Formats: sequence, structure tokens, C-alpha cells
Amino acid sequence: KMRQQLKETVPGAERVTMTDMLMRACALALQRYPEVNASWVDGHFERKRRVSIGLAVPPEKGLGLLVPVVHDVDKKDLVALSIEARQVIERARAGRPSPGDLEGGTFSISNLGMYGVDEFNAIINPPEAGILAVGAIKDAPVVVDGQLKVGKVMRLTLSVDHRVYYGVTGAQFLGEVKRLVENPVSLVMPIAAE
Repeated sequence: KMRQQLKETVPGAERVTMTDMLMRACALALQRYPEVNASWVDGHFERKRRVSIGLAVPPEKGLGLLVPVVHDVDKKDLVALSIEARQVIERARAGRPSPGDLEGGTFSISNLGMYGVDEFNAIINPPEAGILAVGAIKDAPVVVDGQLKVGKVMRLTLSVDHRVYYGVTGAQFLGEVKRLVENPVSLVMPIAAE
């Protein structure tokens, strides 16, 4: 429903994926909770100025994991993020990443929903301090206006490095991501001026 609303109202949004929407939601939540956009380096934490989100993907051939990075996510609109994410993922999977495509991430997203996985715990990519694990979108009972109905649900699990920020901060960040995803118009609002 959310993706359909975006496709009908935002020019160029027909190829926007759930991962793209989550990337935008995470960028907005990282602006609100900047302590999550940090790393543990040489025994201390460092807050990062840039919001650069890594997207965990399998390579086209062989084993392993690639984490191509979309830089300055907080400065791009949803359609631009979608286009850039596709480009960096395609280059990385094809073994032709551009300089910077596989480095500089400050937070990551791992989406196994397309493989039917309901929920999982993702392992943090050092030196990052957080990663969001995304499960499949499934039909489930939900309460809407006091009535039990069938709705779409998706499980999100946040893994955090407690040396960098408290679990309660991670919970607040995850709550903000949830709020944004449940209100998709917030994902297409103009980028806030610096």
C-alpha cells in the first residue's frame, strides 16, 4: 500500500523499493539521533558528519557479502537514493565498484525479506555502530480503529554497539524509523536545509 501511494504521487518513484524507503527513513532518523551515526575507533567513539548507509548484498558470483555504500543519504530525495542505490549495488555485484563504493559507511541495512526470512539478527560492520535487519513483509492480524483486521507487517531488528550509544537511544532511533515508514509521506518531504 505504501509503495503504491508513492508510485501514484511521486514522479520517478515506480522503481523505489522497500529498502530505498528504509534507507531514507534511517537517514531522517539518524538526523534526529546523531549519536547513532557514529563509530568505535581506537578505543573511543566518533560521531560522523556524513550519513552514509551501507546496503548488505550478496555478490553475483561466489561467496561472501558486499556492502556498497550510498553517501550523503540525508541530502538526497527518495528517488535519487533509489537510483544511486541501484547503481552502487550493480557496480559492486559486477566486481566493478567505483572508488568509495565499498567504504565510508556509517550505518548499514541488511534486508533478507525478499528471501522469505521473517526476522534475523545482523552483525555490525566495524567500525560502524549499528545495522538494521529487515524481515519479509507478511500478512498478520493488526488492530485498526479498535477492529481486528489483516494487515501487512515487517519486522525490523537493530543491532547496536553499546560502547558507542545506549540501548535506549537505539530503541528511540528504531521507533523513529517505524514512525517514518508507517507515514510514507514523511519520506518524500523536502530535504531540510543545513
